[in-house]
Amino acid sequence: MAANRNLPRRRVLLLATTSAITMTLAACGASGSAGSAGASGPATIAVGNGPFLSNADLYLSNEKGYFGENGLKTNIKVLTAGSNAVPQLLNNSLQFAAVDVATAITAVAQHLPVQVVAPNTVGSAGKTGYAGVMVGPNSGIASPAGLVGKTVAVNQINGTAMILTKATLAKAGVDPEKVKFTEVAPPQLVPTLAAGRVDAAVLGEPGVTAAASMKMKYLFNLEEQTVPGAVTFVYITSKAYAAKNPGVVKSFDAALRKGHVYANAHPDEVRTIAKTSTQVPAPLLAKVTLPTFGEKAVDPAEIDTWITLLEQYGGFDKSKAPSASALLGR
Repeated sequence: MAANRNLPRRRVLLLATTSAITMTLAACGASGSAGSAGASGPATIAVGNGPFLSNADLYLSNEKGYFGENGLKTNIKVLTAGSNAVPQLLNNSLQFAAVDVATAITAVAQHLPVQVVAPNTVGSAGKTGYAGVMVGPNSGIASPAGLVGKTVAVNQINGTAMILTKATLAKAGVDPEKVKFTEVAPPQLVPTLAAGRVDAAVLGEPGVTAAASMKMKYLFNLEEQTVPGAVTFVYITSKAYAAKNPGVVKSFDAALRKGHVYANAHPDEVRTIAKTSTQVPAPLLAKVTLPTFGEKAVDPAEIDTWITLLEQYGGFDKSKAPSASALLGR
């Protein structure tokens, strides 16, 4: 998960009318700006991710030449908001974009023609991880049970952070309905916790490290008991693009996952890349817990896990849930 991506929002931009979506699909199918590599040279693809540590996979894979080896020329674009991804995929200004799994599920449930093609990050399996619930230095809260009757700040009500926190509480024998959640904009999460306006906050890196430097305490890793090793963010594309360019989609996945293997084995190089691919201050960058990148193809069981979590803790209507095969275009 990402920080200040901060377990980002899964709101999908739905301002387009039916006719507008039809137009974007037509544009996506008709465009010749990005396609299969052939005699004319590599396929040029535009890929979007946020200015977060989790974007290091793109920059490192590009630097190591993995995209080129697979016949791809990559134009990396910074997404200022996750909600921008789907519209840009549908109008073909992006061919691939990173979103949290909940966004992908919600988009497909709303009949937006996108599909998952590759992993980005996976859940941290340790006691501490890339994201965590933090409490104030004098809160007296020492376990999940201590959150009963307290207020926890999240970046979105019924978003990924809240869902995984609720699921962790339930696994610890705590009724999540006895914990209050309040929505706070990501840049204000650490200041809000520091000011004592909430009892706890769900943070991602570099927020976790920044809060720890202010004597805040790490309570638990919300991924450890819920989605350890399972995809948390994925790359998606439009169904029209995937249908027209199956070879490019396969090459993108192969290049990216080769980069993930390298990134996980060379954390120092990830930190070096992040000096220019993010705006994380150098003192924090040296100390942050890095994301873990997915090395295997996205498994349908991982999607099913997220659908169940959304239904149990995110208010997701089970009757509208798409199948894992629908998300994966299989």
